[in-house]
This record gives sequence, structure tokens and C-alpha cells, in this order.
Amino acid sequence: MSATRPVKSPSSSHNNADLLVWACFIAGGYERWLDVEELYLKAFALGSNRLSWRTRPDLADYKKCAKALQELEDEKRSDHLGLFLKQGKYQRKLSNDGLKWCQQYGSILTKLYTGSVVPSAVTQEPHKMIRILEKTEAFQHFQRSGDVSTELWQLAESLQCMVDSVQAIWTSRLDALSSYAGTNGRVDVERFVLLVRERLTLR
Repeated sequence: MSATRPVKSPSSSHNNADLLVWACFIAGGYERWLDVEELYLKAFALGSNRLSWRTRPDLADYKKCAKALQELEDEKRSDHLGLFLKQGKYQRKLSNDGLKWCQQYGSILTKLYTGSVVPSAVTQEPHKMIRILEKTEAFQHFQRSGDVSTELWQLAESLQCMVDSVQAIWTSRLDALSSYAGTNGRVDVERFVLLVRERLTLR
């Protein structure tokens, strides 16, 4: 299939289309046909935060992977057309244009998908929880001052709970944030969680 519109250079932000093309290259899909399941597993290995189950970050979500490939090959909307060759329902390979694209932008793609943490998509729960946190006064105060000395109700707001919530609720919110921060490379959020835990033990 030849491209119906110019293929864009890789985005400066993470996305599934660029990730799949790069995964095909890393898996050797420029010299042999890959089963889509091998392609999905390689993409998951590079960007597990984006392609995992919601409750099992250690497992690849086949539906998310298949949807990403479907969008990449959508003849009406994709700006990656022409980078993949298709053989039957389950075989994919980089075209010559796909190989050239990966070679041309290899340094960018390596930095985004091989050399650093690939964050979850903006529509996924980890990203949403961190995005909500970033808008709260408690977290903004922490970023300015390095401490969590705001009012307790503001800390509760940042964790999406109530001041009078039982300890188990506070703990579960902090555990979730800590997990999301760790897998998304957010050292600042991990530090915030640590300080909030320390403050709560002094209540």
C-alpha cells in the first residue's frame, strides 16, 4: 500500500502509531514477516504502560494493541500509511519507506521508546490520576516549596478522598499514585507520596 498523504516525522510526544512502527523495526520486521502477536509483544515490551491491562500492568492487552494497529492502517485517518506491508490477516513487515523512516528518525525514536520510560496514554487511569494531582493546590505547593504543609483537606483533595476517609482509603490512594509514578518515571510524584505518608503518620 502506498501512502495517500505525506508520512509525518515522529511526534515529540509518545503515541501508539510511532511505537508500533519502531517495535516492528526493533523486532527485525525490516527483513522478515512478523506475526502481529510478536509485533504486539515487542511494542508492549517497549511501552508496557500504554498497552497493558488496566489492573495487570504485567500483561499485554490484545485489544489495545489491535486497536493501535487498526488506527495505524486506517486509510482515511492514518498519517503512517505506507510504512507497513501486510500479508494476510496476521503478517506485517516494514516497507522500504518504513525502514527508511526508522533509520532517518532512529535517534528520536530510541530516545522516546528505547532509552526512557514510556508513559501511559493520556486516556488511561495512571495518567488521569497524575494529571488530576498536578492541578491541586497541595501538589503545586509541593512543587514550589518541596514540602506538604498545606491544609489536610487540600492533601485529601489531591488524593481524591475526604479528610475523614478511613486510613485504608488514604493508603490505597497513595499506593496507587506511587505505583503509577514509578512506572511513568515521575520521581516528583514519588517524593510527594513519601512526604504525605510521613505527615499522615504524625496525625
